[in-house]
Amino acid sequence: MTSVTGQSIFDSINMVLGMINKDWSSVLAVCFDGASSMSGHVGGVQAKCKEKNNKILYVHCYAHCLNLILIDSICEHSSTPNNRLIFNFLGTIQFIYNFIEGSPMRHAVLEKFALETGSHLKSLKSCSITRWACRSEAVSAVKNNYSILIVAIDEICKNCTVPCMKAKGIGLLHQLQSFEFVLGLHLMEPILKIILKVSSGLQSPKLDLLTAINSIQALKNSLIFMRNDTFFQNIFEEVTTKCIDLDINIPMVKRKKVTVKLDNNYSNQFFDDSKYDELRCSVFNPLIDNLVNGLSIRFNQENLDLISAVGNLLKLELNNSFSNILSKLFNISIDELETEIKILKHMPDVPSGTSSESIYVWLDWLKESGRLDIFNNMYLVLKMFTIIPVTSCTCERVFSKLSIVKNKLRCTMCQDRLESLLLIFTEQELACKLDFNEIVDEFKNDIPFKRRLSL
Repeated sequence: MTSVTGQSIFDSINMVLGMINKDWSSVLAVCFDGASSMSGHVGGVQAKCKEKNNKILYVHCYAHCLNLILIDSICEHSSTPNNRLIFNFLGTIQFIYNFIEGSPMRHAVLEKFALETGSHLKSLKSCSITRWACRSEAVSAVKNNYSILIVAIDEICKNCTVPCMKAKGIGLLHQLQSFEFVLGLHLMEPILKIILKVSSGLQSPKLDLLTAINSIQALKNSLIFMRNDTFFQNIFEEVTTKCIDLDINIPMVKRKKVTVKLDNNYSNQFFDDSKYDELRCSVFNPLIDNLVNGLSIRFNQENLDLISAVGNLLKLELNNSFSNILSKLFNISIDELETEIKILKHMPDVPSGTSSESIYVWLDWLKESGRLDIFNNMYLVLKMFTIIPVTSCTCERVFSKLSIVKNKLRCTMCQDRLESLLLIFTEQELACKLDFNEIVDEFKNDIPFKRRLSL
């Protein structure tokens, strides 16, 4: 099996362009993930694309960027976790799913106690390895089923006859009834919910660059707003109250002194006055800071200048730096564009605003009453800006659907049939609009012989 390299992927793209009779001069932008074979500046696909056309804009998939930010905020690339409490908490969340859903009998015990208590049982979710934002559903399910899980796992441990399973159940029960786990449950749920909401929006195929960057900025502002004493204080008080009700021990502040072998002046060591201050400084603040810092670093891409240029263009303003960006990417005459802006400033009923909706209002306004013939450069810039890709998730879903279509029962399926089924499964929006009667009639008419049974 040959390894997939940047050159092989580039050759495939080149072949597709040849099939549709297009050359690299017609390519405006490319969107990939952050793998070295795709985004590398030397041997990556984006580098080879820019060799053919140096005006091509490379967009690092926004959904992948947000996913990487969530990973980096909790786990470093080294063996040491960035935030040990949250790292252990998410491991326990996955362990709960493996323990309960790994056996139909254990799952039946959970359903029995949910039925007896009249509680609504929310399905447990596994933590996806690649899509970290989906951990929001897993955390919400455990929080919703927390009291039922405690009773069910305790009952499983009492009646379990397999020593290793009983030991795992006892350990899991101890983790569930710890202050750190309850804190992680109440702390991560609101944070993961807003990240999941933005992540789902960034996977939309109809998303444009301006909406995407506004969503990221809104997420960043939401996290900064959370980083205040009021938000964490409310969570800490809620966790403390719940632990008191469940008779869970609330640990005290650890005052471990540094040995004199490392520091002779140990009298100047600082200790937190309360558990609240310790967790706020060691868990909550670092988590939020890493997320905000990751958003600032990973979304500092070359397309931000383009977004700023289009934003100023919607205000009918254009300076030299932004003029060079638009001229290089869209291959337009800056002199003509500046002339059009001067005329538009004195036109009545000109659209206002710099949001993504304003772009489509501008496009509709320019197409009315023959304005397109006068302001063709303005129309071209806005039109090309809306088709720049933001995410590659839609394309990558094909690989996920392939494992569903080609399963163990279809292992001998030929290539033509596989491609046809995969096309129908991938393009479900178009497939639902098909008229089955027309398909049957076309199939009936294309058969060279007469069928014994009429269709």
